Amino acid sequence: MNLVIIDTSTRFAGVGVMNDDGKQATRSWRSNQNHGRELMPAIVESLAELSLTAQDITHVGVGLGPGGFSAVRVGISAALGLAVAKQLPVLGIPTHDIEAEPHLRDVTKSSPLYSLIPAGRNEISWTRHGVSKEQTIGIASPEELSQLMEPTALICGEACDLMAELVDQSRFRSHELPTRNPKSIIEIAAAKFNSGLSTPYEKLRPVYARPPSISKPKPAK
Repeated sequence: MNLVIIDTSTRFAGVGVMNDDGKQATRSWRSNQNHGRELMPAIVESLAELSLTAQDITHVGVGLGPGGFSAVRVGISAALGLAVAKQLPVLGIPTHDIEAEPHLRDVTKSSPLYSLIPAGRNEISWTRHGVSKEQTIGIASPEELSQLMEPTALICGEACDLMAELVDQSRFRSHELPTRNPKSIIEIAAAKFNSGLSTPYEKLRPVYARPPSISKPKPAK
């Protein structure tokens, strides 16, 4: 498996490559609304680090969001561009799963994990990860979320800074930016591909924290 993964869910983007031998090359960066220009060079660099080219890719994984409206679409479009022409298997991965993956080992019955992603308007897209692997999702203000979470809940993700004044720091799991490591997507994607799972192309759709804002045209004078 020569796997390429893409994550442009938010202002922090990442790509990664894993070859047949399990060697990995990754890139992470902060994008200033420039994902479209920066993404493909980062993929090419990561492939070249493992002496691969785009022709060697056999599998593609991509973060689905929630995240920025344009940002998420850039990653999914790139994934489809790499996969469709050669009919490669592709896997869509919810961004909350990527945020949570390194910290799931800390989850207990009394200490679920909440992954947090900025949703705009000073609100947070959150997912609750429990020991049963069932998930609960929602959008809330930091104050609302602090009241909703269990007192022993753990917290991770890019929007942790919005909770800094409301939650004891001992409950935070690594929240230094960028919080998502491309290696997490590689681990998730490789495991699912090895289990025979993939996402049909027509179901590879962005997940938004809220519907995109579309301005109404001004009435003609």
